[in-house]
Amino acid sequence: MRRTSIIGAAAVLAAALSGSGSAVGAGKPPHKRPFSAVAAGARISSSGNRFEIAYRVKRSPDGGGAGLQDGVLLGTTYPAVVHDTTKTFYADGVQRTSETYTMASPHTNGVGTIAGQGKCTTGSGVHKGETCTYGMSGTYDLQTGVVHLRFAGTLTR
Repeated sequence: MRRTSIIGAAAVLAAALSGSGSAVGAGKPPHKRPFSAVAAGARISSSGNRFEIAYRVKRSPDGGGAGLQDGVLLGTTYPAVVHDTTKTFYADGVQRTSETYTMASPHTNGVGTIAGQGKCTTGSGVHKGETCTYGMSGTYDLQTGVVHLRFAGTLTR
């Protein structure tokens, strides 16, 4: 249960962090640019290999935000693969993302690493029609449930 929640938190955070910038005005060509983000979250429910995580986007091109991640743990052993979808709510719209990441085996102290990738899938407000791809990395702690994630990638809107 705890492993699943930590995995989900990482994925949710990564997805939430990929937002950026302002809306493209009428007649303006899409603008491609790099972005980075930081997020943290906590599991709010789990059932079997499925989980849901609420998170806070601490830093992103769109400022702070809040997100909900729905994820599934693919397998029962480490390294654990996770797939998720996330809705991140910003003042300028809602961003939807999809991610796949791997949780490495935790060390004896319960801390392990997370690494993966994600992409924007759709959205509303300034996120409507945007595209993005990103890598994510961080750590999870089985004892405390704390997840630290960083995201870096490219966003086009």
